[in-house]
Amino acid sequence: MKFKLFSLLALLLGFIGGAFLLNQLGSGARLDLTEQKLYTLSEGTRNILAQLNQPVELELYFSQKASADLVKVRAYEQRVRELLDEYVMLSGGKLSLKVVDPAPFSEEEDQATAYGLQAVPVSVSGDNLYFGLVAKAQLPLAEPAAEPQDENDVHSDDSSAAEHNDTAPDKATAEQAVATQEHVAKLPFLQPDREAFLEYEITQLIYQVQQTQPVVIGLLSGLDVRGGFNPQTGRPAPAWMAIDQLDGPYEIRSLTAGLDHIDDDIDLLLLVQPPELTDTALYAIDQFALKGGRVLAFLDPVAETAPNGGLMGMGDSGSASSLNTLLKSWGVGWNPDQVVLDATNALVVNQGPGRPPLRHFGLLALHPESLNADDVVTAQLEAINLSSVGHFTALEDATSSVEPWLYSSHDSMLSDANRLRMGGDLMALQRDFVPANEEFNLAVRVQGKAASAFPDGVDGKKADGHLATTDHLAVTLVADTDVLSDRLWVQVQNFFGQRIASPWADNGALLVNLADHLGGSADLISLRARGQYSRPFERVNTLRRDAEQQFLASEQRLQQELEDTEQQLSALQEQRDGDSGVLTLSAEQQATLEQFQQKKVEIRKELRNVQHELDKDIEALGMRLKVLNIVVLPLLFTLLLWGVVVWRRRRQSL
Repeated sequence: MKFKLFSLLALLLGFIGGAFLLNQLGSGARLDLTEQKLYTLSEGTRNILAQLNQPVELELYFSQKASADLVKVRAYEQRVRELLDEYVMLSGGKLSLKVVDPAPFSEEEDQATAYGLQAVPVSVSGDNLYFGLVAKAQLPLAEPAAEPQDENDVHSDDSSAAEHNDTAPDKATAEQAVATQEHVAKLPFLQPDREAFLEYEITQLIYQVQQTQPVVIGLLSGLDVRGGFNPQTGRPAPAWMAIDQLDGPYEIRSLTAGLDHIDDDIDLLLLVQPPELTDTALYAIDQFALKGGRVLAFLDPVAETAPNGGLMGMGDSGSASSLNTLLKSWGVGWNPDQVVLDATNALVVNQGPGRPPLRHFGLLALHPESLNADDVVTAQLEAINLSSVGHFTALEDATSSVEPWLYSSHDSMLSDANRLRMGGDLMALQRDFVPANEEFNLAVRVQGKAASAFPDGVDGKKADGHLATTDHLAVTLVADTDVLSDRLWVQVQNFFGQRIASPWADNGALLVNLADHLGGSADLISLRARGQYSRPFERVNTLRRDAEQQFLASEQRLQQELEDTEQQLSALQEQRDGDSGVLTLSAEQQATLEQFQQKKVEIRKELRNVQHELDKDIEALGMRLKVLNIVVLPLLFTLLLWGVVVWRRRRQSL
């Protein structure tokens, strides 16, 4: 009781002293003491805030009544609100924040619905939880008209307007009202399990609401990704659904192999097994990448969706080696003659009538274990299917950073690509399989420093603004093109002329995520996953794991003795007294059973002692933390603040 009273008194005095000192320091004083700097915004976010051209209104919708019993959700809402306050403080007045409670049957709820925020049922009575963020900005529709050169014309226009109106409106205000339009972007629901990407999602939202033009994707492919002619059916082939889903949210601009430059307004260059390219075309891609343009390339040792099934030298317009010159200058190793076989991630395929299903070591289904959980592109994906996939490596002399985000299991090996070009003998693939006990990089992100593959230009001719090196390379590579084909992720049906997609894997979502991520600014791409606000008690978990290991060892020993006794009892089943069915035991056997029963009691007591020691260690740790948090840290913090106040007063008196 005395300790509790002392703790409360110390806490009260610390709070009063801290509040007084913070008031002395000013409201702008902030100190982020979290281990992973959860409230310190990244440099990329700060750059985007500094580049805001128009004011942005943020509206945080959160249902107070529906969340009354959801403690974790309310704690996360506070975390979101505090982080948004940090955005507002660093925006230089360009951001404002409004917290809205969309109570049931209110205008605020109607507004949340109109914005498309997600309503999550949280009770049997029908209460809905709203937890979404809306960004709004008034953006100009067009460039403002040039001012008249003749000053007399200006006065003439003004006087004419005054003749027609008793009170002439302000001309600049009228032009602004006509020439602007409200842009709205939203996060429909802020999921606590995506806390690591909270800063990225908020910053992306602010960036998107400021954009007036759609993201332009320049597409260059040697495959019929936008539709073509199917020689097997003799009919036109539709566009790949993965590519088709981009057409609308983005502007897709088809490029040809004969290109000699890439337009400045292209935000993302998408390469899907491009054909053999001239040095002029390679130089154009080279300079686009060195100037900070984002490149997303899908390359494949065996492009099974090609008209000839991926065979080399048989009219295939796509080439697995078309970018070799550029890959080397970017610091990436790529062997177009090798494929990755993976026993752990192999899909089971049907071999036909009369033959059993068999795992296809070249047809892979990647699950979260093979996806980078800290990457915003793959964090929420569950299954990515690939076929005859290659791999990338980082060259020894690479100046760039090569970061994998899709990788095979350790139960993988490299094989000759020719074994899969004709379908492959599945039994032979399994029979000859020897795991390399290492992960192979199936997709990588290449960033940082790189040199041009054409330091002197093409034939000694350099383009205007030629760059020989860069510090801002942003290239993303995927070692498969079949990942985009319909057969690996989606069933497409024709419904009265409309193509209806029913996905059964996340391949399409992967491409959309990549386009969203790479279509933004370089500052946005630089953002990474952050730490968690709600973190586990790691020391407590360690204590619990250690105790559980002891508990498990004792339990296993008991189980083994039980099995031994059951064997003894089975042997005794044959020792019955005539036909009476009564089990007779010798004095020695009876002593053995009694000994076992006593041992069983002792082991159970041991298990209880282990659990008790666990609780005792955790309680002792909790008491030490209470003393540290309630007494020691407030005292140190108060002394620190007093020191700052004294220092500031002495400085002012000088």
